[in-house]
Amino acid sequence: MHPFPLPVSAPDQLAYRLLQDSDWARSTDAINTPPELRALLAMILDSPEPLWIAWGRDNKAFFFNDAYLPMLGGKLHGAMGSRLEDVWADVWADVVDAVNDAFGGTSRSFKNMPLMMDRDGTLRETFWTFSYSPLRAGCGGVAGIICMVSEQTERVIERDRHTRQVAAITEQAREAHLELVRAREQLRQSQKLEAIGQLTGGVAHDFNNLLQVITGSVDMLLHTWPAEDARLRYVQAIETAADRATRLTAQLLAFSRRQSLSPQVFDLCESIRALSDIITTVLGARISVSVNLPDAPLPVLLDRTQLDTALINIAVNARDAIDGHGKVTIDVEQLTSVPSVRFAAPMKGNFAAISVSDTGSGIDPSVLDRIFEPFFTTKGVGAGTGLGLSQVFGFVKQSEGEVDVQSQAGVGTRFTLYLPLAQVNASIELPTAQPGLLHGHGLCVLVVEDNVDVAEFAVGALRELEYNVVLARNADEALAELERDAARFHVVFSDVVMPGTNGLDLARTIRSRLPDLPIILTSGYSELLARDPGHGFTLLRKPYSLKQLASVMTEASCRSQTMVTAY
Repeated sequence: MHPFPLPVSAPDQLAYRLLQDSDWARSTDAINTPPELRALLAMILDSPEPLWIAWGRDNKAFFFNDAYLPMLGGKLHGAMGSRLEDVWADVWADVVDAVNDAFGGTSRSFKNMPLMMDRDGTLRETFWTFSYSPLRAGCGGVAGIICMVSEQTERVIERDRHTRQVAAITEQAREAHLELVRAREQLRQSQKLEAIGQLTGGVAHDFNNLLQVITGSVDMLLHTWPAEDARLRYVQAIETAADRATRLTAQLLAFSRRQSLSPQVFDLCESIRALSDIITTVLGARISVSVNLPDAPLPVLLDRTQLDTALINIAVNARDAIDGHGKVTIDVEQLTSVPSVRFAAPMKGNFAAISVSDTGSGIDPSVLDRIFEPFFTTKGVGAGTGLGLSQVFGFVKQSEGEVDVQSQAGVGTRFTLYLPLAQVNASIELPTAQPGLLHGHGLCVLVVEDNVDVAEFAVGALRELEYNVVLARNADEALAELERDAARFHVVFSDVVMPGTNGLDLARTIRSRLPDLPIILTSGYSELLARDPGHGFTLLRKPYSLKQLASVMTEASCRSQTMVTAY
């Protein structure tokens, strides 16, 4: 035997040198020579490092040093020399392969091996690092194994706690990053909307005034032109072009959320049921339409015309995406929340979800994020303006809702409009038949309009409808006419954007003084109306037709139950 201890940090080298120089290790009855065995064990087991030895391939006698004793608590007392598998009965199945490999001559190491150990009568998960090495006899055979042990339970627990902390911090950082991305996307979208809105709003008022003169004049010509006149087609061509220009302006205002909405309470289910006939006609015979509606009514406070336009725009896109025969399905359901869409936060509350699904070609994923941008289209030149979906987007967002799209190439596309429900106690307006070209029969209208051309058309159109008309160029002149003799007027018809006092403030002043006098506002675009959709006045958008003017005037006149008295 070596007279000096060797480092235990190299158990393979230590075991080999001890046994190589041991006369006892070369003997054929080494297992029956306890003094030599005790001498060998003494040199190894005196180490301050936790060690244990399994001796004998068959019996695997278990010996351990004092440093290892406290690791298993009272369980090891009296276990010296016992069979290893008896001492380690609880975990033998987990370590038997490693022990057998070591007896076969292979060194094995395990880092942080989890074992359910009985610690002082308590079974709990522990973690151990083992380094198994064979103890070779002089003849080269393996007489036993030596194992260096260290328990890592506290360290692993601390590491896992730290890992969880890091994971929690990482998740917080991820959420913060996602929130930042969401905020940046919302800012980008807001800046885009603001830029388009400023551009559109800046020209919409004057442009719609021009269109009012054009379309109004065409309407008057069509009203009086003989049907057999060959020149009528030129007037109709002007009307078609003007209508297209009107739609383009309205769609731009819709996308930028600057259109003047006219919300009313109505049953969404009834509205879509009525609209389905129009959509069926628009889609044509090759595309079948299926509508699934809930039994209970769903009251909404929306601009019904804009909703119809949005659904028709989606349906037209579905038609263009279907090659040959296909199907469009409209589903309506009530929800209590809206999921996150395009990084926006989820919304809670009562909503109606309108889903329009088609069996078309789907949308390319590379352009899916751009489909709501104005003037963006995947259709050929002249086949689309790129404003249909932008109108859908703007109308839904301005109505405090959300719109989502899901698409799969070759399978189809599904648009979902999430729109807020109205209070259940709100009255639902039933659709009424549009009146014909009704006349005023001498009722008097106070027209307030600063644009000379528009004023000339409005006065001429009202007189054509047999109304008496008094024209005021601004709010001050209008108030002066009312002060002179308010009783003669049955309706006030005022533009909104005017120099000095605007039409909305004028209407509020008149209502405070003459609450029974009906007031109709008209505008091609007004920031005031866009910011205050609940202003409470009837709104006729420019450009309006002669029939629309007659209808709104008749409705206002019927509401006037009493004559207006002086101040």
